[in-house]
Amino acid sequence: MKKGKVRKVAVPALFIFTALVLIAYTFSGCGLLSNTIKNVKGELIGNHFNIEFYDNFGNNILNIEGTKVGLEANYVNTKSVDSDGVESKNYELSSVITMTVDGNQVAQTGNTIIFAEDGLKKLEDFELPDDIATSGGTINIFDRNINEIKNILGTPKVVIVCSQLGVPVAVYGGKQVYWEIPNDLPKTTKLNIDGLALYIHRANYILLDNNMIK
Repeated sequence: MKKGKVRKVAVPALFIFTALVLIAYTFSGCGLLSNTIKNVKGELIGNHFNIEFYDNFGNNILNIEGTKVGLEANYVNTKSVDSDGVESKNYELSSVITMTVDGNQVAQTGNTIIFAEDGLKKLEDFELPDDIATSGGTINIFDRNINEIKNILGTPKVVIVCSQLGVPVAVYGGKQVYWEIPNDLPKTTKLNIDGLALYIHRANYILLDNNMIK
């Protein structure tokens, strides 16, 4: 009798991936399963970013350059007990965020971070006046709608970024400045300044129309 050839059965890639995930969860312990509930992830839109970290006193403590940058907010599961002794689970936003920079991981909390797309320059000689006097306008509700439309189109603005204790760390400006608060980026404001992206994380900041400081 001729011996038949043994056929090699290819293991599906999905099976291998699933097995690796199960192994990772097994060795990670119960802490990961009980504490990490969900994440809010967002990708920074831009070609190349200069990432600057500032402490509460405005000191530049770290600089990183990267092309593919993402932010991830971490939520944890906490337990509480009401007056009747009934236990319930709640979601809380952790103060720790996880950054992915060109495939590398950076975890941080508390610091002010500026993500400036390559080519975006700071205003080095800018001085904010102590007092600003304005006049004009019509009806507030009408002016608010006009300002929303102007923001979509982009208007001349100055962006003053401060640490969380109010220490100025950087000033930007442009002829067409648009800003929004993204849902998928934790504690972050997104701006577009003359076609270049600027993201501000955990910072005090002021956005002023240029005509207010001329």
